[in-house]
Amino acid sequence: MATIEDTYAPLINSIEADSSSATKKTDSLEVVILPSTTKTVNMNLNVTDGKDIQSKNVKKIKIGENTTFSNISHRLAMRKILHERLSFVTDIMCFLGILGIILMIIENEITFFEINNNDNILSWSIKIVITLSTIVLIGLIFKYHHLDMCLYAVNNSIGDSRAALTNKKIYLILLEVLICAIHPIPRSFPRRLNTSLKDQDSNSFTTTPYSLSYISVDVALGLPMFARLYLICRFMMFHSYLFRDASSRSIGYLNKISINFFFLIKSYLEQWPIGCLTIFCLILFLIGSWCLRACSYLPSNQHLPMLDSMWLFVITFTTVGYGDFTPSTYCGRTIAAFIGLIGVFSTALVIAVLAQKLVLGRCEKYVHNFVLNTGLAKERKIQAANVIKFALKVWYMKNKTRSASSTQILKSQRRLFQSIYLLQEVKQEQGKLIDSCIDQIDLITLQRKTNVQTYEVTEQLKTMKAKMDNMDKKLIDMNININNTIADMQKTLNMLLDKVSK
Repeated sequence: MATIEDTYAPLINSIEADSSSATKKTDSLEVVILPSTTKTVNMNLNVTDGKDIQSKNVKKIKIGENTTFSNISHRLAMRKILHERLSFVTDIMCFLGILGIILMIIENEITFFEINNNDNILSWSIKIVITLSTIVLIGLIFKYHHLDMCLYAVNNSIGDSRAALTNKKIYLILLEVLICAIHPIPRSFPRRLNTSLKDQDSNSFTTTPYSLSYISVDVALGLPMFARLYLICRFMMFHSYLFRDASSRSIGYLNKISINFFFLIKSYLEQWPIGCLTIFCLILFLIGSWCLRACSYLPSNQHLPMLDSMWLFVITFTTVGYGDFTPSTYCGRTIAAFIGLIGVFSTALVIAVLAQKLVLGRCEKYVHNFVLNTGLAKERKIQAANVIKFALKVWYMKNKTRSASSTQILKSQRRLFQSIYLLQEVKQEQGKLIDSCIDQIDLITLQRKTNVQTYEVTEQLKTMKAKMDNMDKKLIDMNININNTIADMQKTLNMLLDKVSK
């Protein structure tokens, strides 16, 4: 390389001396365009080392390919690790969310039996546990979204994961933190043991019913905790075979379909509609019944019993409303309104599922139509025979029998016209049956068969065209040969005539 640099230096100096000259440089070739001539002088500086440079270039290409494959394998490994971490964090979040809801229900049930819904030591301790679990849950929310941004960076080959932190992402994180942060907060430590309502004599004091706007603080902070059930949706998504299967996710990416929770719900409703709706209605029944119990009071300021709240949920969900039980607070009325709306929506879903299940399948529809068509064909033959029979009878009674009364003739004519009318109706029913038997699948099948036949006809036409072109060429060659033969014969005859004349 030292000799190459020594040779290259004076060449550059001589070229720079002429300002009008131009120079083109490559790694192994120096091209100088001189102004005085139109020729291009090529000076190869690496002729002796051409093989070495070529081998080095091949090595560089191989190193680049190995680096690319190693980068892809590293990204795939990181993607798998991040998926496992996200699934683990989601499991813990779902457990803490459901644990907080269960503890909230237990704490409120304990408080319901206290006078004026006061706290005791047990309920205060449960609130402490709920608060600690909520703090851990909020920390896991930030951890989950950090891993999610790292996964987004790996999937899109982004070096910095903070590029995925958009305004929408920030708002979603804050909303999720707000949903999970609401919980019954432990207040001052209860210094005395409160007596329960069961231990108090109902005649020892008089109670005034609560106002419509009354709601307990623990109930007001506990009802929003049911919004944590969205963590179950995330848990279902990360443990679904459609989400975890690499092939299904690849097909989704190729078709620009994101396999998210809504896609999974649609697929589950398509596969198990009755089971999904049953589970949804059962969970809604339990949650709605307890919410109505927590927000509804009897005239004695006691909460509505669970069985009565279940009955209130049923009559509200089905939009019947007998009126024997009514919500006594605005909170209960709001919950009843939501239950009624969800009931209407669920009823529509149930009707749609039942209608889909009651529809005949394709094979069943074909069998049913075949049986109906057979019966209509028999009826058509019977009515056609009746038309011929009564037509002959009317003709015979008019022309051959003079003793027939006009009443008998009219009766036979009426039966003839009735048979003609029934025959026309049977023909129409057969036509409608044929039209109803054809569905979209049959049309697609017919279109495919037509396309295949069209393709075959096109290929046959191409073959015939090629054969005709070949025959045309042969005819042209035969014409040329015949013309040449005739010309040779004329020449021969001319030569013979010339010899004879001489």
